[in-house]
Amino acid sequence: MDKINSKDAEPFLNDLAANIGYVLISEPFDTPFNEASIEILPDSEKVLWPVPKSILNDKEHEEFRKMCINADIIDTVCTTSFPWPSDEENQVAFILVDLTRRRRGCVKFVNFTEWYYLDETFMAAICNMLVHDMFPGENFLAFQMDEDIMDTRVDELWDEQVCIYAARDVKSLNPSDYLHKLGSDKAEMCLVSDVFDIRYPITSKDIAGLNKPAILLSTLGRLNPQVIKPGNEIKSALDDKILLVPEDGYQVDFDIALQLFGKEEVLRLLPITRKITISDIWRVQLDKSGLYTINEEEWKKKCDKFLACLEEVNRMSDKS
Repeated sequence: MDKINSKDAEPFLNDLAANIGYVLISEPFDTPFNEASIEILPDSEKVLWPVPKSILNDKEHEEFRKMCINADIIDTVCTTSFPWPSDEENQVAFILVDLTRRRRGCVKFVNFTEWYYLDETFMAAICNMLVHDMFPGENFLAFQMDEDIMDTRVDELWDEQVCIYAARDVKSLNPSDYLHKLGSDKAEMCLVSDVFDIRYPITSKDIAGLNKPAILLSTLGRLNPQVIKPGNEIKSALDDKILLVPEDGYQVDFDIALQLFGKEEVLRLLPITRKITISDIWRVQLDKSGLYTINEEEWKKKCDKFLACLEEVNRMSDKS
């Protein structure tokens, strides 16, 4: 990768900060990450502060990191692919300091280390990841991108590059300590769509046809989750509701599920200015600890059915 110097990096970071409504600090590569530097930050509620990646989880800056987390002023931490101007062994990261405390107890993490910083799509992609807490779909992107790049490097990899974490559980500020590859057995998180069949629109017939408990969510404002059981009658209108039915093979702890859907860090993954859609819900990440257990017999039936369908597709493909 080409070496970047502060002359090249500063205009880039200025543009980036302006695009997302922040102000780049003065002398961005000469301002140490410590308490004394707070006094010389720009007179702005939202500040972009470049830092060497190593300070995100080293021992030397542990106390100051803890102070910033406790003060609830860190909105986002982002790691990038370009080297720190005075130290090629280090990389540039940046912290979005937000004195309005917009996230209220959460920190967002973005990992951009896989992107080449001179690529022309870099700016649009990183701005989208910083602006949106979850991939909003092509029509709602704040910054337009090439369709193929958007699909393969933003949409498909979103959950490996962006996540929201409860500040009370944040120790280091390194995004790689919190981002999860959701397909991994070691992952601590799951997608709503991994566990639930998401149904919308729904009618009273859908409710009457339930053969197991499910969760009803509101598409307006807060989710207001409620458990409904077979035979329950829902008197409220259903045109602003989404139904989550546990997938075959999953035995859901509904008490835990209701707690999760009421958590602030989950609500912050959803849009607040428009009606919530299936696309919004299916990508929401949940802590899977205690959320469900696997019914081995039902799971095997599900897998066998899938394999049978796959064999049929292959057989038809061979015939053609």
